[in-house]
Amino acid sequence: MSATPTKATTRRYRVTVTAHDADRGVAQAREHVVAVNLRRGGGAAGPNAVEMLLSALGTCLLTNVQALAAKMRLPLTQAWVTLEGVRQERPPCLVSIRYTLHLRSPAPAAKLRALHEKAVAWGTVARTLQQGVPLEAHLDLGTDLA
Repeated sequence: MSATPTKATTRRYRVTVTAHDADRGVAQAREHVVAVNLRRGGGAAGPNAVEMLLSALGTCLLTNVQALAAKMRLPLTQAWVTLEGVRQERPPCLVSIRYTLHLRSPAPAAKLRALHEKAVAWGTVARTLQQGVPLEAHLDLGTDLA
């Protein structure tokens, strides 16, 4: 009797962020490029790192809301997330993240609350932020390519 192939239990993601100068960089995931701001505290080059983190959480939640609403046969006329992170200076880290998931639908409120709970429960970014994840760092001090 042959072994049945099992479904993969992991998926890998890869993003490269490259500095163009002291203020501007780009984040690239697959063929998609996003301008990012590298100046501390803000700047006009694009979203900063914290804004990108908050964007990732909002995208995670809306991705699951859209998919789960379809599965649950819940009509949505509008869905958006507003997010806010609070940063402390020393040591620098976010000490809180708050969001509001805005749903517009003729569906009963109880079903929309269940949709929200499932969206968080199945959210990769949401669960990662809730539980934390260890960072593994490596430093490449190879020669310049220029």
